[in-house]
Amino acid sequence: MIWSLLRGSFFIILLLGARSVAAQEPSAADPPKAPASSQEASSSQEASSEDDAKVTDAAADAGTREAGDKQPGGLSAAEAAPPVATGGEPPAPSEEYLKAFGELTAKFQALRQELEQAVGDQREAYIRYVNREGNSEKSRQAFFDCRRKVRDLMDDTYMAALEIMRAGVDKEAATFIVTMIQHRFNLDIYDDTTMEGAARMIDGGAQLTYLYQAAARSAIVEGRFDMAKRLFEAIDEDQKVDVDRTLEFLLEEYKKSFEAEQLIREKEAQEDRLPRVAIRTTQGDLVVELFLDQAPSAVSNFIALVEQGFYDDLDFHQVIDHVIAMTGDPSGDGSGNSGKFLVDEHDREDARKAFRGSLVMAKLPMGETGKLVPNSASSQFAILYLPMLSVTEEQTVFGRVVEGMDVISRLRRVDPSKKKKKGEVVLPPDRIMDATVIRRPDTLPEPQYMDFSRQ
Repeated sequence: MIWSLLRGSFFIILLLGARSVAAQEPSAADPPKAPASSQEASSSQEASSEDDAKVTDAAADAGTREAGDKQPGGLSAAEAAPPVATGGEPPAPSEEYLKAFGELTAKFQALRQELEQAVGDQREAYIRYVNREGNSEKSRQAFFDCRRKVRDLMDDTYMAALEIMRAGVDKEAATFIVTMIQHRFNLDIYDDTTMEGAARMIDGGAQLTYLYQAAARSAIVEGRFDMAKRLFEAIDEDQKVDVDRTLEFLLEEYKKSFEAEQLIREKEAQEDRLPRVAIRTTQGDLVVELFLDQAPSAVSNFIALVEQGFYDDLDFHQVIDHVIAMTGDPSGDGSGNSGKFLVDEHDREDARKAFRGSLVMAKLPMGETGKLVPNSASSQFAILYLPMLSVTEEQTVFGRVVEGMDVISRLRRVDPSKKKKKGEVVLPPDRIMDATVIRRPDTLPEPQYMDFSRQ
């Protein structure tokens, strides 16, 4: 059992008086193999967040999908959800259990109804926002407020469904979880709740490859490497994508780096002194923390640019599934810079590694070699969706997202390598609205720039 191995016996305790645990849970210690013939959402990543209206549609889909509605791959959400246990007469549930379970179910149903109403309100706000007569700052803020409410309710409803599945079995709750895991997987949202939801569905018998992928990637992000290993092993080789093959191959290296990083973060949390920057984007707000000790030059340069307003209104000009969201280019096509180039810091002995949410300085490519021009970092930076150890061989990690990583996950995908199809409508990328330094020391180290006049 993937999840029960992690969480111990509390699941069993909650089920006492309700039904036999043996009757509803697989007995194998390892997850069942993901079916080689299933076709999932891994091939439809570009459909994640094409515009704000589709974000609303995704919420509506998660909140209102009926049991018979088909998902990608031909399976309905109900078919994908774990089966309700059969085989043998379960013990009669206690009144206390029935009452508690009923309260959980009522909470879930109430939140679903509230979500459906909020989705309707968001659609109305979106129409007003895009309508020329209502395209004002007030209508834009109203839409943003509605969108935030929908996202919060999606998360709340998901957690309510998860609470039900922790206590027993409910088809509607399971269907909602399966749908939401697919939604999160499409947006590269990997965290502990994604991991738990996907693992519980797998434990219950659901066999969709994206559940295994979402659980495995989330397990790596959360430091559950043994769990990630078992999940990757359960996926047939022909169903694995390159990013998962890389993660699986480097699992032990990621584990070592993660453990070392956690010690650093614990110390930083106790000291609570690192510089922070708040960034408002068209998808929401985030806060980044900057590694002043390990990348002083990059951090000082970044803070100086933020205080100059350099990043305000700049696009996320490259947003690639499973990889990065990149910004900081005033030209908008990946060729721009601030006019100054930093001396590299990735080769410092204490240089930080790259994890989900890490901020990495972008550099100029060296022709078709796959290498990067030394000392060419300037203003562009990337935020990573998944750990990427190879980044630190040539690039400086100078910070991390501490709040709002879900905002980065929801950015509209922009892949410059993909050719535009005939008649295809390409929507504008998301952008930074403004960035503000919210904490910094009185004095900062002088950034170390390259002096090309002496070259």
